Amino acid sequence: MEPFVVMTFNVRTSRGLDGRNLWWLRRRATVEAIRRARPDVGGLQEVRPGQLRYLRSQLGELAMVGVGRDDGRRRGEHCPVLWRRERFRLEHWEVRWFSDTPQVPGSRGWGNRSPRIATLATLAEVGSGERLGVAVTHLDANSGTSRQRSAEALVAWLEAEPSLPWIVLGDANAIVTAPAVTSLLGSQRQDALAHLPAAGPGAATSHAFTGLAEGARIDHILVPSSWPVISAEVRRERPFGRLPSDHWPVVAAVHPR
Repeated sequence: MEPFVVMTFNVRTSRGLDGRNLWWLRRRATVEAIRRARPDVGGLQEVRPGQLRYLRSQLGELAMVGVGRDDGRRRGEHCPVLWRRERFRLEHWEVRWFSDTPQVPGSRGWGNRSPRIATLATLAEVGSGERLGVAVTHLDANSGTSRQRSAEALVAWLEAEPSLPWIVLGDANAIVTAPAVTSLLGSQRQDALAHLPAAGPGAATSHAFTGLAEGARIDHILVPSSWPVISAEVRRERPFGRLPSDHWPVVAAVHPR
């Protein structure tokens, strides 16, 4: 498989009256931020149905799959997997809930105040047919126990498909040295942005609409340990002079082996 570009991006829900957050003011900037990154594979977080419709309408070169976490259909936040149509095709996808009943839409457990999900997709490269797995998630913001148990559950789901190289993308609400993220890494995956600190100057991926670069790196691209990482960065652009979200997109070029 030839090298390709991976992206993760929390696009932020549109709730609230803060003018920096209003979706209709920043939606063009959000689309442009994704387009400039030129992802071949990616994952988004905190996407509500109306936002997802808009992104699909503007980014026709990218296909997306996902469901709402509240009902397994449209309601609530989505964590869609996306891929470039000319590069990959979809073989299979599903959404699981972080709970004792992962197949039950809207189910909660382990300290989650809201349902938390992972979208799992199997993609095949057009032409070669080589396959890879992509997992996109958004771990709980409040409960460390929930984050840890969710990470352990996700690892178990991925290990049930050992023939696939898995990429894990998402907002972990935790830095790379936190237990949940170290569980996701294990011996199978590496931090694509390992050249950056877990927190501090130049590390921030979440900035609360301040545009700051100093802070915690809580959005992650985790790729198989055997894959060379060609380049990786937190992209801090303001398309059309607007912040596209309260998170920065995280992008990496990788060479599957």
